Amino acid sequence: MKNKKWWGLAAIVLSISLVTACGAKPTTNAGQPEVPPTEVQPDNGAVQDPDHTDSNQQEPDKEEPANQEPGKQEKQEQSITAYVSDGDLMELKSYSAKIQFADDEEKYREALKALQTSDNPEDTPLWAKIEFKSVKLSDGTLTVDIHIPDDARLGAGGESFAIEALTKTLFQFDEIKAIDVLVDGQAEESMMGHVTLEHPIHRQ
Repeated sequence: MKNKKWWGLAAIVLSISLVTACGAKPTTNAGQPEVPPTEVQPDNGAVQDPDHTDSNQQEPDKEEPANQEPGKQEKQEQSITAYVSDGDLMELKSYSAKIQFADDEEKYREALKALQTSDNPEDTPLWAKIEFKSVKLSDGTLTVDIHIPDDARLGAGGESFAIEALTKTLFQFDEIKAIDVLVDGQAEESMMGHVTLEHPIHRQ
């Protein structure tokens, strides 16, 4: 009788142990830290943070103001006095000319062009047929390189008037202290063979 009681008690203990063992959860990942949710990846494979704004996103191109040409200076206008001769090459005459220019070099070129024309068809522009090859201002001296075709040569009186007309026209600009006239790049003794040509001609 006692043996049956012990066997029954043992069976009850065994049953309780089995029930406890079956109710326990597996702990294969016990002790490992919790893994945060995976970030969303776009199609190109880059990690995308939904709270992050793309700082490299290009802004729309800004439109340039209309009618603006970069690097181009606005032209100025100035009235000057240019000198020519009468039809008989007996005297110098003056007339008023307007020139437009964007810089100093263009200003001098436009002044020289005024020596090649006149407002009176009866007058004689002494520099009409002479070519102005280059002009350059350095340290107050304006160097003017010219070419004189054969049909542009004048007599002694005409040559003297031509030099005077040139100097009077250019010395209107205060920054010019002297003028050096070269013939085909050379400092010749005379421009046309009649009048001595100084190098340079100083303002008086």
